[in-house]
Amino acid sequence: MPRVLLRAACLLVLMPLAGQAHDLTPFQEPGRSHVLHEDVSPAGTETINIETYVPQACADTRCPLVISLHGLLRNAASARDNWVEAADRHGLIIAAPHFDKERFPTRLYQQGGVQGEPDRAKWVYSVIERFYDRALKSGRVTDTGYVLFGHSAGAQFVHRMALLVPEARFSTAIIANAGYYTLPVGKEAAGGFSYPYSLDGTPATEASTKAAFAKPMLIMLGDQDTDPNHSQLNKSKGAEAQGPSRFARGQNFTQVAAAEAKRLGVASPWREGVVPGVGHEQGKMANAAAQALFGGK
Repeated sequence: MPRVLLRAACLLVLMPLAGQAHDLTPFQEPGRSHVLHEDVSPAGTETINIETYVPQACADTRCPLVISLHGLLRNAASARDNWVEAADRHGLIIAAPHFDKERFPTRLYQQGGVQGEPDRAKWVYSVIERFYDRALKSGRVTDTGYVLFGHSAGAQFVHRMALLVPEARFSTAIIANAGYYTLPVGKEAAGGFSYPYSLDGTPATEASTKAAFAKPMLIMLGDQDTDPNHSQLNKSKGAEAQGPSRFARGQNFTQVAAAEAKRLGVASPWREGVVPGVGHEQGKMANAAAQALFGGK
């Protein structure tokens, strides 16, 4: 499809649905809504639909922001809705950007558009930071940083952003059931595999990796996400080298990260959280993440 027709088709998908509120300024009214966010990516200037939710408790006060990244099915509405109960309980504002597969294939979404792009402002990870600037200008969210959550493909996005953009203003990164990982080591320590399986081939330095280890990350693993033949599981050689299943690969990632943080002399707050009885289920993992982060409040 010619580029101009593709862009027109995408914009039609992004138009507000009947019965939904829509405003160019996010978070102005309680309830479910969405906002169109103009931004720059390796593909050019793009309009990104961001699904939002504001609980009644946040109608007249600033509240913490949770940015939820969808999985392989690219369902941003579900990524938002999985946090609605926690938003109502704990006073959270939710934003879930939609990175459609047509404009944001794997190399741009899960892998951030890092390879071959020296301009960090064009990395897709930078979209999150620019949207946070817009969220702050809305006067609705606190300026203490945002929680960054991702499940499955979204967890790939989040942990790579945390590793490669540690200066980003997220207060905590939560990754749940990622299909495979960028190990926070070089090529040789990762079985000879470069990015996206290791930091080899990225601008990451020892200093930036130390900075990444110094920020909180929760690595959440459903202990039933163990199917080595799951239809959506990455079967590439680099991924298979990390383990036979998502659960095994997540445990391997935690172990490699802990060893590297120790080698670098960083007392890292990264931690693993195993969720019993849960498989590859985004909603249940989001609930567990909310409980882990806000349950005591």
